[in-house]
Amino acid sequence: MQLLTSSGLLSTKTPDIDYNKVVNPITDGMDPDMTIHLSSDKEEATFDPLRLYNLPKSKNRMNVALYPTKDQIPDVNSPQVKAWVDQIDWSKVPNIPVAPGTPEVKHFPKCPPDSEVDPASCWWSCSGCVAPEDVVTCPDRDTWGLTYDDGPSPATMDMIKHLETLKLTATFFIVGSRVLEYPEILKEHIARGHHIAMHTWSHSGLTTLTNHQIVAEIRWTEKIIRDVTGLTMKYVRPPYGDTDNRVREIFRQMGYTTVIWTKGWDTNDWRMLQKQVQEHEIIQSFQSALTNRINITSAQGLPAGPITLEHDLTEATISLSKRLIPMAMGNGLKPMNIATCLNDQTPYQRGSKLGPNGATEKINDGEGKGHYRGMPGMEEQDFSSDVANKDTTREQSSARSLTMPNGILQSVAMMMAACVVTGLTGIVLLTPL
Repeated sequence: MQLLTSSGLLSTKTPDIDYNKVVNPITDGMDPDMTIHLSSDKEEATFDPLRLYNLPKSKNRMNVALYPTKDQIPDVNSPQVKAWVDQIDWSKVPNIPVAPGTPEVKHFPKCPPDSEVDPASCWWSCSGCVAPEDVVTCPDRDTWGLTYDDGPSPATMDMIKHLETLKLTATFFIVGSRVLEYPEILKEHIARGHHIAMHTWSHSGLTTLTNHQIVAEIRWTEKIIRDVTGLTMKYVRPPYGDTDNRVREIFRQMGYTTVIWTKGWDTNDWRMLQKQVQEHEIIQSFQSALTNRINITSAQGLPAGPITLEHDLTEATISLSKRLIPMAMGNGLKPMNIATCLNDQTPYQRGSKLGPNGATEKINDGEGKGHYRGMPGMEEQDFSSDVANKDTTREQSSARSLTMPNGILQSVAMMMAACVVTGLTGIVLLTPL
């Protein structure tokens, strides 16, 4: 098959995915001689809070018409958001005022004087308050909750491959807007056994948003990730760690557990990108944290292991992380994803499904039939394949080997036929599986 793009014909028969080129997995299984016309997506957000990372443009995008504008707080007046809002019991949500933002960034929380912070709000950003249900440490002193925020991005693949060589998995807190640009990279998280969690749609400080805006941020991110992976996440990290009891209760009613990070274990890699600190200073601070990690305790005062804050948006932060991991392991820490560090056997919400697109266990029932068994908390799915043996085998399924279900294939064929009849062009066939 060939894809006709604005830059010419591009063959999909390549040994590895190039995430800076057009890759359209839902066309797998179509007539190999078919040429599909893809429109060039030139839509840009009016404000990009992640502009400092200077991410490369990706043509491997989903159908943007199905989702909110990237990096913008979603519209709360849509019928979909109103339906989501109606699912919340607002009588249980504390009546805490929306926090003001800073003059520089409208939705980054601006802290008032300490005397004006209501202790009952348990506002993490401005008082460091941690609620009993917040996850800020791992229960085992020698475990390390390894987490990365703000992806997926092209740099993410470098980190994923590096972790694979070390036989480690991490939790990646996913921004919905990045999935809109890099859906295939999100699939690689699952295919390689990593844990994904929520990091909202626009990366806004949630205490600066209205109740309805918080719901829209979470549900739209939840939807796009479920559309791509079949998974409904269970853990959420509020951007900047910005949460209070109003935000927490909305999270709780939507089935989410708040994860922040251990005090003193923010690597500050983001400050390196803003040239506020140099890499060697971060490494020195991290070494100091390792030396003093014996002092880490849980909310109950028990010995605990750290949860760190890192980012997977640039090669600079990835390079730094590659240096920090062996330092921690040499200090006796065992890096792992959050679900594993908490010994959580159901790392996603009920109803999540993990089939051929993810890290699965393939159970052969014989005669070319069987089922996929995913991570704990996943529903099993049937499959049919030409298998030579009837033994249980394990396989890591990759996004590079996706096939299109017949129903989707028929729908695409009908859409294309309609385009021929009506003369429409520029149809983007990047609807997620």
